[in-house]
Amino acid sequence: MNQMNSMQSGLPNRGVTARHIVAMVISALIFGATIYISRFVPIKLGTVQVLYPAAIFAPLFGVWFGVWGSAGLVIGNVLSMVVVGMNPAIYPLALLAQFVMGFVPGIAFRKVRFEGARDRIVFIVTVTLGMVLSTVLVALNLVLIQKIPGNVVWGTIWPWMQVSNTLAAAIFSPLLFAWMSDYMNKSGLFFKRFLG
Repeated sequence: MNQMNSMQSGLPNRGVTARHIVAMVISALIFGATIYISRFVPIKLGTVQVLYPAAIFAPLFGVWFGVWGSAGLVIGNVLSMVVVGMNPAIYPLALLAQFVMGFVPGIAFRKVRFEGARDRIVFIVTVTLGMVLSTVLVALNLVLIQKIPGNVVWGTIWPWMQVSNTLAAAIFSPLLFAWMSDYMNKSGLFFKRFLG
């Protein structure tokens, strides 16, 4: 009986809970929907969208939901690919890039709100680092798997991703974070630890 009580007291802090699933679903649905919508922008560089608003949300889900939000980014992207008839199997590095977009800021910035200018700077730096790393992975996917010539990828597509992904996220993600984080904290969805 004593062993049973000690097992039960440990259960709430272990394993996957409904909160983890909700975090993944929220991330997947919002991220996937913004990717889906941006796929219909008629201007593309290869298979890369010129406008990529999903990059603005990705760091937020990593910070708010930790690894669960980062996993939701991958799920959302896979769902949006399947809906438009793309084969996710030929985008392994690009899918890893989606995870990295949330993972880097999520593991580096574990606060529920900005407490000063230093927090804003750290947030922007981690968002920028995550975006640059993720765009490198997307570029490598284009060159190594999709066989797009390297000079096109590194000379045109990758620099543009620095505008559509990195710059957009560095400007708009902190604004959304400042605006929405108190709500996320009050809702109980903010994960204090990266692993949830």
